[in-house]
Amino acid sequence: MRISLWQSIIIIACVILVLVFYCARNNLQQDWDDLVETVSISARNFFYPFNPERAKFVSSFEKEEKLKSSIGEPFKSFNQSDWDTFWEVLYGAYPLDYSENSRLPAKVRQLTYSEMEAKLKELYPDPFSYFQDEHWRQFWQVVFGKKTGRQ
Repeated sequence: MRISLWQSIIIIACVILVLVFYCARNNLQQDWDDLVETVSISARNFFYPFNPERAKFVSSFEKEEKLKSSIGEPFKSFNQSDWDTFWEVLYGAYPLDYSENSRLPAKVRQLTYSEMEAKLKELYPDPFSYFQDEHWRQFWQVVFGKKTGRQ
């Protein structure tokens, strides 16, 4: 049985391909693991807003009025986009948890109390930059309607 030139080339190419796959098996395994983890993180990120740690309430009117009366400025002069930004800080989900593996996407989560406090100080330095712990406790009770422990 005689092997033709094309059959020889195909056999040599297959042997080379097997050797390349054998040498690259660790990289291919890491690629597969990263792909599986990326899909897992992406699915979690997609579904996170449907079941967040802090759920947004249906109507914000009552809380907005309470904030205007108990704190005053800047809440008294807020327009709708200001309120949207404010509520997004408290209830929004952000890509914050980055892996050491730069190939993986960040995990989405809500801000912790200290992160929300820092963001509110940044956005509205007056009055939040003057808040002490007692002020924050009162503020969180107004906003979330119950006593909350800081995270």
